Amino acid sequence: MTTTTSTINSLTGAGGAGGIGVLSTSRASYGDNPFLRLLTEQLKNQTPLEPVDNESFMNQMASYTTMQEQRDLNTNLLKLLDYQGVLARVQGLGQGSALLGKQVDYVGGDGKTASGVVQSVYVGENGDVRLKLQDGADIDMRKVTGISAAA
Repeated sequence: MTTTTSTINSLTGAGGAGGIGVLSTSRASYGDNPFLRLLTEQLKNQTPLEPVDNESFMNQMASYTTMQEQRDLNTNLLKLLDYQGVLARVQGLGQGSALLGKQVDYVGGDGKTASGVVQSVYVGENGDVRLKLQDGADIDMRKVTGISAAA
């Protein structure tokens, strides 16, 4: 019983400073190894007169499989979101490139309409498409209200 308790404490981080943190939420690590180590320790330390029943074992394996599939799904969703963000930026740059050399009317920070000739197009730190005008103004492409040929 002491071996099982010390193994569980080392896995959960409850017994010492160097635990992995399977059950803690601050440094949760839901990798394969902690679960498999806990399962192996459980099987090694079970009493021969009262072994783990098949239903309990199958429930644990189903939980493990569900956890792994959820992690794979999350990874794939993050990749999809990343690709979607890249496509949105490329689309915005493509639309913004059509404005190069054109005069645009836009709503300034003070709420008044201003205009200027687009010198360059770039993606800002927040991922928004921005226009650099010849007069030095730097505007968000969403502020554009009109487009005309440059004089």
